[in-house]
Amino acid sequence: MNIPHRPLLCLALAAFLPALATAQATAQAIPADQPYDTARDLFNMTVDTPPDADTLARGQAIALQGAGDVQSCVTCHSVDGQGDGSGSFPRLTGQPAWYLDKQLDDYASDARPDDLMTPVAQSLSEDDRAAVSAYYASLAAPLRVARGQVSMRDIQKGAAIARAGSPDKGLPACTNCHGPDGTGNPPSVPYLAGQYANYMVLQLDRWKRGQRDNDFGGMMSAIARKMTAEDMRAISEYYERVANPLTTKDPE
Repeated sequence: MNIPHRPLLCLALAAFLPALATAQATAQAIPADQPYDTARDLFNMTVDTPPDADTLARGQAIALQGAGDVQSCVTCHSVDGQGDGSGSFPRLTGQPAWYLDKQLDDYASDARPDDLMTPVAQSLSEDDRAAVSAYYASLAAPLRVARGQVSMRDIQKGAAIARAGSPDKGLPACTNCHGPDGTGNPPSVPYLAGQYANYMVLQLDRWKRGQRDNDFGGMMSAIARKMTAEDMRAISEYYERVANPLTTKDPE
């Protein structure tokens, strides 16, 4: 089925990032509870069928057992995609399949170079990357307990920027693109709620330094350059402590 176009750009960019707001950027959004297959073109995306059982089984086999010379994904990302809370291994549980697939494609093409993930992605076929992305997107898992001690003042600062931005710095609210409470805007915008603070800080720093630039129109790069290290840490620590109802289940 074809998914109708719907604007995905943050409305706040018109005020905070006028150069980016003028870009011709419309993407297709899919409800978070609707399954979808992989898609590779952000602006001309059609969804034919949901991932079938064979695709999910293939993705699970790659995640649990690896493929060829590629070690299993669970070695770093755990069985249910929780990761380990470090800066290197993010939570994949329930992240949009299209987004995960795009990241793997970008690792494979070196559009998002990474010493660990680039060789892994390059060793997987396109179908393998799509299958393992669909598998991780289908999972839910409990949240790990947030690491480290963070002051309530920093949490409040992160919450304020996430919800309202920082007009004096030209920062839009994170929720404008990443959804209410950071739950994401599938298929192209990932969730932040429940993601690990150390991972988010690392990615923001890479965008700021120009070490990562695989986001559309350089939005995240432009935003990160306006952020201080304290801003990055405050936002990240806040979101790590926000439960994402779309991807979180109670511990058994």
